[in-house]
Amino acid sequence: MNINSEKSKEIIISFAQDGNFRSTIPNIKIDGRDIAQVCHAKLLGVTISQDLTWNKYVGNIVKKAGKRLYMLYQLKRAGITQKDLVSVYVSVVRPVLEYACPVWHTNLPQYFSDNIEVIQKRALKCIFPGLGYAEILRRVNLDTLNVRRDSICQKYFDKIKVGTHRLNYLLPDKRHIKYNVRQQNVYPLPVTRTNRFRNSFIPWALYNCQ
Repeated sequence: MNINSEKSKEIIISFAQDGNFRSTIPNIKIDGRDIAQVCHAKLLGVTISQDLTWNKYVGNIVKKAGKRLYMLYQLKRAGITQKDLVSVYVSVVRPVLEYACPVWHTNLPQYFSDNIEVIQKRALKCIFPGLGYAEILRRVNLDTLNVRRDSICQKYFDKIKVGTHRLNYLLPDKRHIKYNVRQQNVYPLPVTRTNRFRNSFIPWALYNCQ
């Protein structure tokens, strides 16, 4: 595999608040050229930050989805039915807010979740003006985005539990339960020392999806 030094970036994962330590780490060189060190990098459409927080990524998807709402407003002005407007939102706007959510949802602070939810509120209130958000959800049979992301993560974890899945090796060995015990979990619960680790996808799924 040939690596293009001009298009390659280096990102150093660190939780240190002082960013000066990067100056002490020599740059990676490819073909004699220094690879630029960056604070954020996009990998398969997901923006990864050096401290593994999701500020940058959430800002990006909220901005991108917000731009697509303009199309919804224009279609409403053109006289498109409410049913079709909901279909446009579900197929064009909402996927932006849920892309690769098993990667980031479980470590998302509540205020970021609220920021994402605002986009759905704006879209549905544009389609159904004068109605409350909860009433609109009942009328069109939609869930909040937070509930949907939980469901997506649950379904993805169910897929991983299948032995042939490429991520199955990340799961601990199954428990062999001989007696009737209170905890009937298939997998043992991991010992976690930090909330960051416990809220990452696999530990979160082991605690919440068994």
